[in-house]
Amino acid sequence: MKNISDKTAPNAQKLAVATAVMAAGALAFSPSQAAAAIDISHKIKIAGDLRMFTQRMGLAVAFVMLDVEKDHYLAVLRDEYSEFEVDIAALRNGDPLYQMAPEENKLVLEAINTVEFGWSILGPQLKDVIDAGAVDDAHFTKIEKVNTQVMTLADSLIHRILTEYKDKLPLDLAYQIDIAGVQRTLSQKMIKEAILVALEFEVEAHHEMLVGSTQLFQFGQDKLAGKMLHNEHMLPALEGELAAQLENSKAEWAKLKPILEKLDQSHQMDGDDAHQLAAEADKLLEVYDAILALLIKEAELV
Repeated sequence: MKNISDKTAPNAQKLAVATAVMAAGALAFSPSQAAAAIDISHKIKIAGDLRMFTQRMGLAVAFVMLDVEKDHYLAVLRDEYSEFEVDIAALRNGDPLYQMAPEENKLVLEAINTVEFGWSILGPQLKDVIDAGAVDDAHFTKIEKVNTQVMTLADSLIHRILTEYKDKLPLDLAYQIDIAGVQRTLSQKMIKEAILVALEFEVEAHHEMLVGSTQLFQFGQDKLAGKMLHNEHMLPALEGELAAQLENSKAEWAKLKPILEKLDQSHQMDGDDAHQLAAEADKLLEVYDAILALLIKEAELV
């Protein structure tokens, strides 16, 4: 998982990252505490993947319905569907690849159970789309209602992990990992909502959701930049490569936001808008994937 470009000085790089983490207010951890930090950081990340997958799959189904980049988004749907089931199993049973131990906390296990229950309803509906390679309005309506519910259950799972293991990972880092995960989710959710507003699909509800999602996305950018409180706590601004990636996110957001606003106001979408949205959904997710990977690397070096 680590990607150190200067193989001749790994200890120097490790020391630099560790120093930066400590400067942000983290305590130096013992080896056993460090192992726990790796375990919990991956649990937060993978639970965040589940939250993001619900919206990524919903977005994919919307593009399949529109017949925009259909083959690409059917492949996305297949991949995320398979990964969702793998990730639930990893959270429950552990995963040596990510240095994750089997879950033993009863409250976290209960939260995993609720996500699995939601998935038992959503998964078969998505599988129908995968098998048919198409979706009609009625089927999409069912998927959209359930995927929002499963997203909420996955979000509750993350908060349960943060609550139960709050002493296992530096607070700043735990919050940054979660916020980056929220940004990944919102990057897909708000694009999906703009499409549905433009299609006048339950337009009032999705307009309200779109306004909320875009505001939350901007708040997430500000929190990671050290400009806004998160849970009454001011995080340090991202630095170095993380700050550079955050600037990339701001650049992509500057391109995407006017399109979302246009669709929200006009309730119209032409082919160019749809294809640009498809491209931006991937680009913005890619930037936050990079941010999250860097934060997980910091957890590995605690």
